Amino acid sequence: MSGPNRRLRPGALVAPLTLVAAAASLVPIAAGAHLVTEGDSPPIARVVVSNTGAVHDYPRPVLKAPAAPAVHRRKPVQRQPQAPHSRRHRPKPKPHRPAHPKHSSKHAERPLLRPKPQIPALMLLDHAVLDMRAAGASPSLLNFVNQPQNLVSTARASTKPLKDATRIQVFHSYVTIAHALAHHHIAADTRAVVYDNELSTGTPAAEVADPVRYCRLTARLLHKHGLEYIASPGFDLSGPRPSNGEWFEQFVRAGLMECGRYADYLDIQDQLMQGSAIYTEDAHAAAKLLHHINPRAKLLMGLSTSPSGLLATSGRLWRAYQDTKGSVNGYWLNVPHNVSGTSRPDVALQFLQKMITQAR
Repeated sequence: MSGPNRRLRPGALVAPLTLVAAAASLVPIAAGAHLVTEGDSPPIARVVVSNTGAVHDYPRPVLKAPAAPAVHRRKPVQRQPQAPHSRRHRPKPKPHRPAHPKHSSKHAERPLLRPKPQIPALMLLDHAVLDMRAAGASPSLLNFVNQPQNLVSTARASTKPLKDATRIQVFHSYVTIAHALAHHHIAADTRAVVYDNELSTGTPAAEVADPVRYCRLTARLLHKHGLEYIASPGFDLSGPRPSNGEWFEQFVRAGLMECGRYADYLDIQDQLMQGSAIYTEDAHAAAKLLHHINPRAKLLMGLSTSPSGLLATSGRLWRAYQDTKGSVNGYWLNVPHNVSGTSRPDVALQFLQKMITQAR
């Protein structure tokens, strides 16, 4: 061949080879483009497979493949509105977002809204209230006692000395309770009846001989008439007071705590020991025993301004209250006439004023 022909022949070969290579490179791309344009999910899956096989030689088409999985990943995010990704699809903040600080502030304020510790209930005879009023009880003190949780014994024919306190009535025998119910001698607004069975109050001999039986009969009768039963069996039903002063233990050994099995309230007449370590131990023991015998019953402890005619001080009542208020539900605060024939309402007023001061 001539010289010019030899120079042209390499260039002529390069151009066709380049075109062939380019055409070969477009084959998988064109195939992929054709599959994508079909628009249904099976071709898309084949695109991924074809691109995966060509990734080493043709990286650019591989970059387009993740677009389809990215769409599928958004679906579970939409089912979880609280996930951070879901907020990206909202052009504006949620309208309820400002409510979150309010909820948190309510939780923060809860300790401030806690009610004060409940003050134990008081049970009083109506003459005790009248004596305290005559002794100069302040309106705030009377208002403190004038609450529905407090029980004030008032006869059917008498007006309640405290209109908001709950009316109760006291009887010393089962027979008189049955008679009062039969003859409608119990006021319509009476909620509970006290069966104060003890030797010193003139309880009939038959009832003294079998006190627990009559506690059970009293409970059955009162509950039948829709009344609550406040059991108050005297310590003297267990025998004379022991020399060591542990009358409550003798009371328990005699089985008299069984009266609490049938009662809504059980009053423990331990006022002779008020303010002493024995009183405190008795209150704690009575609370445990009553909870075991009858968990729904409430425990009352006796307090008195003149227990058995002896003169008491407000300090002894206060000490007894402080030592036992966490174990009992309330107290029968007695203001009886002492050996000189006069009552000591001033002691009760001083004691109640301390309760008011502590409750503030």
